[in-house]
Amino acid sequence: MLQSIILHMFARNNTYPIMITKFSTCLLFLALLLNSCQQRNQPTSPQYEAEYNRSTTPALIDIEKALDHPAMLKLSQIASKLEYYNVGDARYTVTQAIAIPDSDAFITFNNPRIYYRKQGIPSKRYGFKALDYKWNHGMNGLNLFYDKKTTRMYCALSGLDQDNKKDSTTFNDIRPCIGELPTLDTMLTIQNYIFPENLPTKYSINADASQIVGFSSSGYMLCDYAEGSKIPKGITTFNLRGDTLCKFILADAKDINVSPDTITRFQTFYWNTDQDRINFLIPYRDTVYQLSSSHSITPLYALHKDNQDKPTGLRSFLENPNGLFMGVFQKGSPAIYNWLGWLDDYKPVITHRVVYLKKEKKTYALPKSSGGFINDIDDGLPFWPDGQTDDCVYMIRTVTEMRETVKRTGSSCQKDLIKFLDDPKVFERDYVMIVARP
Repeated sequence: MLQSIILHMFARNNTYPIMITKFSTCLLFLALLLNSCQQRNQPTSPQYEAEYNRSTTPALIDIEKALDHPAMLKLSQIASKLEYYNVGDARYTVTQAIAIPDSDAFITFNNPRIYYRKQGIPSKRYGFKALDYKWNHGMNGLNLFYDKKTTRMYCALSGLDQDNKKDSTTFNDIRPCIGELPTLDTMLTIQNYIFPENLPTKYSINADASQIVGFSSSGYMLCDYAEGSKIPKGITTFNLRGDTLCKFILADAKDINVSPDTITRFQTFYWNTDQDRINFLIPYRDTVYQLSSSHSITPLYALHKDNQDKPTGLRSFLENPNGLFMGVFQKGSPAIYNWLGWLDDYKPVITHRVVYLKKEKKTYALPKSSGGFINDIDDGLPFWPDGQTDDCVYMIRTVTEMRETVKRTGSSCQKDLIKFLDDPKVFERDYVMIVARP
């Protein structure tokens, strides 16, 4: 279109050949540049054929049967040690924690802030600052990826900034992106914050009608939807340049018989040290897969949760080397409340806690009143994880809850717990991250 306008202008203004030639050359160059940009933003054809590794049979997790026979479990069955971290005040709850193994520390995403947490030293603000609207809200709070080899952080952003807000004329052209940050040492000692507007490296995401559901330092994956709906049917993987690597179809459109209103968020999680392996669950399906490479997936777990009278769905799915931890919502069953009898607005609503112990290959439902695993490690709070990182699972609680409900037994196993609770630098308004190591 732009080229034809240029030629038309030249035809009408041939009395000024030199001026028009220069002008048309500039416009032609601009048109080619814009065309090139548009081509770069378009998804390419997949580079690989999908590989479905079916060499092993997925482990069966019988949720329906477990719900009929609740059983108490001890925390020592899935963990060997507990650690306590002060993770800030209640205004900024933790939605993600990332283990930093070489320094025995954690990065926490107190949305929208990032902190470095290490026992024995004050928390340190990470050198990247972004207001809430600048983060990608489709990530379920899991907006960070830490590359252990390079110590660089990658963050999922909305693409919005001070110049590109929802009320701006450029809003429809805004794409979500993945930002690459400098190394950890730099970000902990930097004098001036880095903002999304001045990130040195950003990768646009080809997500016109899809949603990013996982990413790493080498690429990302999008959820594909059944035609004309918001019902997930598979995933597509990309490298950070936006090249399409592989497309996986995991649900046949003719077999999809579910209302979009009943579908929870797409769930992804990392727990293994091989960082590019991501486990994921399409919300209304019954199989947990592992994306072991950009073009290969393996079914890990088969979930049996059908109940015609009480439809059952998963609201959370976490894992460590010893077990799987599932927050289940069953229609018609009462919700599980916190210690005050309220629902936590930063957690999914669940009606049951279900556990699969890997060594036993058995599935258990914990009694509703238990609060989670019986804490036989330090006689502290019952434990139920809110998140995971590498081999660790963790839960977030308030200091007030701990000080009000933990019974002091005088046992030596409570030494670290009591020291934390009696620390005058730990305030009532603070949250605590309780980390369970395997």
